[in-house]
Amino acid sequence: MSAFDPLAPTYDHDFTASPIAAHLRARVHARLDRAFGAGDSVLELGCGTGEDALRLAQRGVRVLATDASDGMLAAARAKTAGEPLIMIQKLDLSNLTPQPPLDMERGSRVSDGGEVFDAVYANFGVLNCVDDWRPLALWLSARVRSGGIAGFGVMSPFCVWEIMWHGLHGEWGVAFRRLRGSARFDVGGGAIAIHYPTIRRLTRDFAPHFKRVHVEPLGVLLPPSDVYGAIERRPRWLRRLLMWDARIGQARALALFADHYWIEFERR
Repeated sequence: MSAFDPLAPTYDHDFTASPIAAHLRARVHARLDRAFGAGDSVLELGCGTGEDALRLAQRGVRVLATDASDGMLAAARAKTAGEPLIMIQKLDLSNLTPQPPLDMERGSRVSDGGEVFDAVYANFGVLNCVDDWRPLALWLSARVRSGGIAGFGVMSPFCVWEIMWHGLHGEWGVAFRRLRGSARFDVGGGAIAIHYPTIRRLTRDFAPHFKRVHVEPLGVLLPPSDVYGAIERRPRWLRRLLMWDARIGQARALALFADHYWIEFERR
């Protein structure tokens, strides 16, 4: 059982419906709208309950939505039932080599039988669940066409909000956990390791096959998810933070200090 399975039944209530999460997801959707169009075929890594896949399919994009959690896959299948442009498949990023070939429809192929996609994306920290991104970059290089976009929402290693909030509450281990490069979390179904790559590290690991073309912060003025409730219970704070994040939250120089950063690569 995946550690994320127990989170699946309430994930949309606990996270997707959050005003802060919705604000950040809208920022990501703006990037996806620039990269993908109707008729494109894209691969999603870590699809969760299928929220992003459903949005893309409604715009005419074909999506192969993958996740390692059976619980999340079941939730995604229920949410996207009847949507012909979405296919759901299990995929574990920590064990890519033995996976069966990805097969969205009979069409263009790579050597091991998988489809070549126009783009790939992963939202909200999916890449933080692995500690070496070179195998993933190599694996994706055979599945993304030349010139295709790979876009990822990554938890940053220097979240100012997390350091200040938990530091002020005397929770020093939590405040500085990202600075150590990795941390262990109990997510309901067991402990998992979360890793915090810098922009430079991801750029280097993807460099043999992809070139970086864009970086921006996600939530530089907004708290991490474990503090959402404290802010969302204060509507005036929330409105102001969302307003200011929308105004200045896309400054490239602030990317490493936000809760997440969005990074895009182009397939060489």
